[in-house]
Amino acid sequence: MTQLDIGEVLEDRYRIDTPIARGGMSTVYRCVDLRLGRSVAAKVMDERYAGDPVFRNRFRREARSMAQLSDPCLVNVYDTSADGGHVFLIMELITGGTLRELLAERGPMPPHAATAVMRSALTGLSVAHKAGMVHRDIKPDNILINVDGQVKLADFGLVRAAAASPAAGDRIIGTASYLSPEQVENAGMGPASDVYSAGIVLFELLTGRTPFTGEDDTARAYARLTEDVPPPSAWIDGVPPLFDELVATATAREPGDRFADAGEFLEALEDVAAELGLAAFRVPAPRDSAAHRATGFVDMPTDMLTGAIPAPGAAESTVTTGPSDSGTETTRFPEQESGTEETRMLPVTPGTPTGADETTVLPEQDGLRAAVPLPPAEPPATNRAAAAEEPHYGGGNPDHLDDVSFRPAVTSGSKLGLITWLAVVAVVTVMIAVGAWWYGSGRYGEVPQVLGMDPATATATVTEAGFEPVSRNVYDDTVPFDQVVGTDPPGDQRVPRGEPVSVLISLGAPTVPALPTDRDPGRFRAALSERTLRWKDGESVYSDDVPAGGVVNTEPPSGATVPVDGAVTVHLSRGPAPVKIPKVTGMSGDEARTALERAGFTVSATDERFDPEVDAGDAVTTAPPAGKTLKRGSDVTLIVSNALTVPDIVGMAEDEALGELSDAGLSVGETARSDLVGATANAVMDVSPKPGVRVDPADPRVNLLVAKKVNVPFVIGKRADEARKLLEDAGLPYTGLDGTSDGARVVTQSPAGNRDVSPGTTVKVRTVG
Repeated sequence: MTQLDIGEVLEDRYRIDTPIARGGMSTVYRCVDLRLGRSVAAKVMDERYAGDPVFRNRFRREARSMAQLSDPCLVNVYDTSADGGHVFLIMELITGGTLRELLAERGPMPPHAATAVMRSALTGLSVAHKAGMVHRDIKPDNILINVDGQVKLADFGLVRAAAASPAAGDRIIGTASYLSPEQVENAGMGPASDVYSAGIVLFELLTGRTPFTGEDDTARAYARLTEDVPPPSAWIDGVPPLFDELVATATAREPGDRFADAGEFLEALEDVAAELGLAAFRVPAPRDSAAHRATGFVDMPTDMLTGAIPAPGAAESTVTTGPSDSGTETTRFPEQESGTEETRMLPVTPGTPTGADETTVLPEQDGLRAAVPLPPAEPPATNRAAAAEEPHYGGGNPDHLDDVSFRPAVTSGSKLGLITWLAVVAVVTVMIAVGAWWYGSGRYGEVPQVLGMDPATATATVTEAGFEPVSRNVYDDTVPFDQVVGTDPPGDQRVPRGEPVSVLISLGAPTVPALPTDRDPGRFRAALSERTLRWKDGESVYSDDVPAGGVVNTEPPSGATVPVDGAVTVHLSRGPAPVKIPKVTGMSGDEARTALERAGFTVSATDERFDPEVDAGDAVTTAPPAGKTLKRGSDVTLIVSNALTVPDIVGMAEDEALGELSDAGLSVGETARSDLVGATANAVMDVSPKPGVRVDPADPRVNLLVAKKVNVPFVIGKRADEARKLLEDAGLPYTGLDGTSDGARVVTQSPAGNRDVSPGTTVKVRTVG
């Protein structure tokens, strides 16, 4: 990022006095408006964006919209330029500090103090939402506090303008800890997105921390896609449940479940404050802020030694003084204070290394305002040395040298002392110079270029340069496996000697990881992240093998090589495909069970039901019925028939017929006798229901019609054994056949053959032979 020089004038009007803060998108300077004679703040955008016409046009439109907003809770925008060599905003100078600095000084806030901060922030945000604007980067760094206690919201529209620039590529622009889920997913953003970020700020005010953790910015950003913001009371005691509810509603993962905009959030906050009876509170400005240091530079110590020797613990700020053409000093500014969140470009997938762009706040270093260039040292060192040679006598400490009443004469002894004193001063001066060199550039070394080396050579090269090498594997599309990609910090960058420098060793281009055995999507997302790959939602598919929600397959498939930061389309399971229950009516019970199981169902039970059309044991239907669509593997009840079928007993003797009915599970209802003649004694002439009819087991009765007469069979001329069988089949007793040989022939019978007689009539026969 190009640093503007102190005294440089923007657009022949705004003179640069001192930088206040530096971030990934811009640097903020304290300036003087030469035309109006007032102090203002200039936000100068990074040259990556300044050179992009798309960004310039969007920046111009956003700046005009910002300038039209007017409210005591918003930082006023006075002027803008996107046409010259620099793209910048001229804004109201806030001399207090940021909410981030206040949190760093004082820690978590009680509910009444957090309410006072959020009341002003949401008021300003609601003004923007009513005007159709979305902030996109709500965070403590963009909430400013003036010395009079007024809280103001800053930086509307800049993230949106940056997102439109090709410099952003396909990355997410924002501050990881405060992004809404839709920002992480690059989805449509509206006022509800700002509401989510404001909810995170309220959580941080109450707890002193942000809700999500992770190894890097990307991991923290993606955590909010699968995790809810915990209640503040889970982290710190004393938070009322109503504030837990406020945070939960503001940070709901679905935009539709949040407050619609900042105005609705503000109304809910006021209701909670009223219900809890929270006292009014004046928000204090932070005591030690970058803005304080920048606005107070004219009161800095001017002693040359004070300017040349860094204060203890201030090694990160190297200040070099001395004569120069411009009469000013060169200042190296420290990195931002611990805990500060920066607006940066994040990759669309977790696990991808982020850039080094930071929001750098320039802290005070033990009396040296490192953010402010030191003015020329005065008085000259020689005058101070001369003053040092005039000892002060007497017990008092007079305010002026004129009060000293005695000045000793110069003698040879005093000359020797003077020489000794000058030698001491010379030695001290050399030590100061060496110390200044060491704390300045002397302790810094240049990271060597190691691209393409083998790991052993690269490690040795980094060691020889004075740094501590640490090996780290990274994926790279172009550098072969096990070759060195570079270093972190990158080559040619100057860092303190002895600091660790990562030697980045290539793993080659990443491949799609194998699917986890349990097909867990969380584990697979983490595996993608470890290989710098992005998860892309694919269409859900049915699967008989993978439970609903599990990973079925990917495009490209596992093992395929993809570019670093490439997208992998993931198809999740919808569970087994739904199937229709087949029709099994009329099948045997076993056949029906097999058909249902083959279709993918489980026959969990078998019930019986009477059906006059289905034989006993055969399938009647199912529950649910045939044609119903269910998930594969669902339980189905098979219903079989319990019908009883009337056997064919017509022509049988009554006793035999009764046995057949009993075997069929039936009973005799009524028995009627008729004058009909049967072929046998007591022959069944008819049944009701008819033979073959299915009877309900609940009423198993069958009615019989039995003949009163029996027809005598004709046995004359028959062998004795044949005659016996015919008469026995007719149910008639006989005489004359007992004791005769089977071969004897019947020569007479009485009654005669084919006559109708009553059952029990005896037939008399005579045989010969």
